Amino acid sequence: MPDITKDQVLERLRAVAGPDGTGDIVSLGLVSDIVIAGNKVMFSVTVPAERASALEPLRVAAERAVRDLPGVEGAMVVLTAEKKGAAGAPSGAQRPAASSAAQHAPPRQQPGQAQGRGKAGIPGVGSIIAVASGKGGVGKSTTAVNLALGLKENGLRVGILDADIYGPSLPRLLNLRDAKPEVVSGRTLRPLDAYGAKVMSIGFLVEEDTPMIWR
Repeated sequence: MPDITKDQVLERLRAVAGPDGTGDIVSLGLVSDIVIAGNKVMFSVTVPAERASALEPLRVAAERAVRDLPGVEGAMVVLTAEKKGAAGAPSGAQRPAASSAAQHAPPRQQPGQAQGRGKAGIPGVGSIIAVASGKGGVGKSTTAVNLALGLKENGLRVGILDADIYGPSLPRLLNLRDAKPEVVSGRTLRPLDAYGAKVMSIGFLVEEDTPMIWR
């Protein structure tokens, strides 16, 4: 079976009309972050944040177009409001105008770029997705696990860090309640494996039913 190429993906996406029915999402410079992992394809489509829900049919159309490409067994398309370098767009392509807030926003820090005197990104880690909330019991751990395993199913290498000190639930969600990480050289904890993903949780270090005072 011939390998799937980025040019083939872009050619299929030229058949998907832009947000307002004019042009196509490739010529308009809306397609970015194309990743091909075996027979699965992932990419982003840039849309105005306030129109993301209304443009869900565009996302579905883009996903269907790529799924119909010979050799493709799975496709994952994400709508994003973050403008990135577009794939396959001519230099003078028409692009959606940025909002006033976006035009005056400070430059976005790039992955791995040091901020002030802070440390650089983690070696070997391309992207970090934080799942957080100001309220407990809203499904942060469930969301994180489903997101991580979904990315793993699409051919990416994934690790999950459960840093919740109040109610770490990753061991329960991944059926690792009795598992303990291996200590390497007396100072490093080796992550556990669950469903093909690397996993580390505060819950591996403390007993689930034992009170703990953190300081």
